[in-house]
Amino acid sequence: ADRELAMVFQSYALYPHMTVDRNLSFGLRMTGAPRAVIDERVKRAMDILQIAHLADRRPKALSGGQRQRVAIGRAIVRQPKIFLFDEPLSNLDAELRVQMRVEIARLHKELGTTMIYVTHDQTEAMTMADRIVVLRDGLIEQVGSPLDLFDNPVNQFVASFLGSPRMNFLAARIEKTDRDRVQVSVDGQPETRLDLVVSRQVEPGQSVTFGIRPEHFVSEGAGDAQLDVAVDVVEHLGSTNYAYADAGAGQRVVVQRGESGRTLTSGDRIRLGILVANTFLFDADGARLT
Repeated sequence: ADRELAMVFQSYALYPHMTVDRNLSFGLRMTGAPRAVIDERVKRAMDILQIAHLADRRPKALSGGQRQRVAIGRAIVRQPKIFLFDEPLSNLDAELRVQMRVEIARLHKELGTTMIYVTHDQTEAMTMADRIVVLRDGLIEQVGSPLDLFDNPVNQFVASFLGSPRMNFLAARIEKTDRDRVQVSVDGQPETRLDLVVSRQVEPGQSVTFGIRPEHFVSEGAGDAQLDVAVDVVEHLGSTNYAYADAGAGQRVVVQRGESGRTLTSGDRIRLGILVANTFLFDADGARLT
């Protein structure tokens, strides 16, 4: 309160015996704000969140999405310098989460106030953030715009966090080195050799992890190398289809396909093209090499 921050909790934290109107005004009433100021701010918050028709209801009479709007409205009336959101959508069902993501993004645009938003859902991070701070064990791994982190992750942890389905990671080995160029072989794929440029010195025989996103595989015969896989399961989602496949040596990959993926079935053997420009290489500690 002393720093003019407002918190929106994961559990809503509404007063069950108070109406929506009184929940929204409670903080202002406790600080002794003038009645006219309270009424004006509460009305504005209700108009922004489209909950004016709920003013006389108590929390038990509201849906999860409506309760979340009230919790956000209680923060809005404070007119804070910064909003703090603690996984505010985690208690909502999938459809409502999508709707509330749009609502919060619209709210940010309308209010123009900084929002610090904690989430474990990478979709929320990618779709709502101007800047993402990726944390692990209390340390900052990387800071940047959503697309910066997606296209240029600094390590394997960041690469695995952003993207749905997540990036494929395959065990691989350095076969040859020539200054900053190396040849990499993928375990279980004796014919797969990739020539990559690395940012620091590696040694022949060194174990590494090869990364490629499901959407970055190209058609057979295209690309700089080929990966032979056996399809186990196919998820048909209409315009987008996902094949879960065995890449040998106990390794698995997910392949994203468009309309062409509709013809894939369990048991199919397919060859996937790989473009070096769309690949990543990480050392044993997860640090990026390419």
